[in-house]
Formats: sequence, C-alpha cells, structure tokens
Amino acid sequence: MPKSSHFSGQPLYGQVIKLLDKSKILQFSREYGGERYTKRFNSWIHLVVMLYAVIMRFDSLREITASLLAETRKLSHIGITFKIGRSTLADANKRRPEAIFEAIYRDLYATYRHVLSSDSHSRKTPKWMKRLQIIDSTTITLFSNLLFKGVGRHPKTGKKKGGIKVHTVIHANEGVPSDIKFTSAATNDSFMLKPTTLSKGDIMAMDRAYIDYEKFQQLTERGVTYV
Repeated sequence: MPKSSHFSGQPLYGQVIKLLDKSKILQFSREYGGERYTKRFNSWIHLVVMLYAVIMRFDSLREITASLLAETRKLSHIGITFKIGRSTLADANKRRPEAIFEAIYRDLYATYRHVLSSDSHSRKTPKWMKRLQIIDSTTITLFSNLLFKGVGRHPKTGKKKGGIKVHTVIHANEGVPSDIKFTSAATNDSFMLKPTTLSKGDIMAMDRAYIDYEKFQQLTERGVTYV
C-alpha cells in the first residue's frame, strides 16, 4: 500500500482492524443467520478474535483464550469486555456459517483490490498480465485419514494423506487471491475451473490437475487462452 500517516506507529493488529467495517460485518452475519442464539459473542468479535489468533500464530483454543484473558482490559475498544471461554469459541466455530466470512472476504477484496494491484504503483504492467489468472491448489495434511478423506499415497507407508485442500485463484497483477475454496484433500482440482467466470481475452495458467476437456472446449468457445 502507498505510504500513509494513517497507520503510523500502529501495531499490525490495529492496522488490520481499521480496514474492517463492523456494521457491514454484522449485516452479513444477520443475513446468513450468524446472530441467532447469540448474546455477546457476535460475528464481529468472532472475526477479530480469529484474526488475533492468526497473527499470533496460535495453534489451539487454549492458547487463544488464555492470551485474551490476559489482555481483556486492553480490548474493550473493539467490544471484548467479557471473558471468552474455550467452549464459547468452539461453539461459534462449529455453528456460525462459513458463508459469513466468505462474504466478508469478497467485500474486502472488492473494496481494496485496486490498492493491491500492481497497476496502482506502476503503469508499466504489461496488458497481458492484467488478463492473466493463475489457479492452483495445495494440500494441508491433518491428523488422520479417518477424519478427512485422503488423497494420494505416502511413498513409505502406502497410506493416503488425510487433510484439507486449499484451492486458489489469483490475478497475476494483484497481491491476494480473488477466490479461495477449502475441500477435503480427495476433491478433484478441476471443479475450480469455471469458464463462465472468464471473458474473451483472459488468460488462465494451470497445471495438469485441471485437465477437463469439456471445460477446455468451453474456454476455447469463449475466447479464453489457457496454458
């Protein structure tokens, strides 16, 4: 982002919070039913707590709640004026629809994508790069193949890798993904290739995991170049 005195001297967490619109986040939550049966732990608090956990690189609910307890007096300005227990956070993670956070991400992306684009810093970006999108996925191996449907086989044990697959689409001249999906590791990558979202002149770069001849035909008919 361009230099600005707006964030001068502020910690990373404070800078992130300033980019969020509390009223809009709560509006998204109400639309998707995220505020039902909620007394104090609303979607705004849920989001800022999880952002705090990501920035601090916490790995468990115990770490998150213990740290928040120690900082309770300093968090009243963002609405956290009560003790957040592990059960409260666990229930929110389980029950609150993920569509809320998807809507928040898409709104932030639409608002700030022009700032994240290389075009905002330099006019020398080639025209073809503005049309280039890159699609790929990565597998995050988790506890057990019993919990998440596995993919592939481990070269030594012969067992499949259980985990989550992260599917990502990013514009080459931007700094953040335009679309992200999380699935089981066994999900075929090609479902993320959506010809209807592309226009004539667009360029899509991908690996062999996205081979789908029917979709390739659709891309050709739409005038999309794929590599």
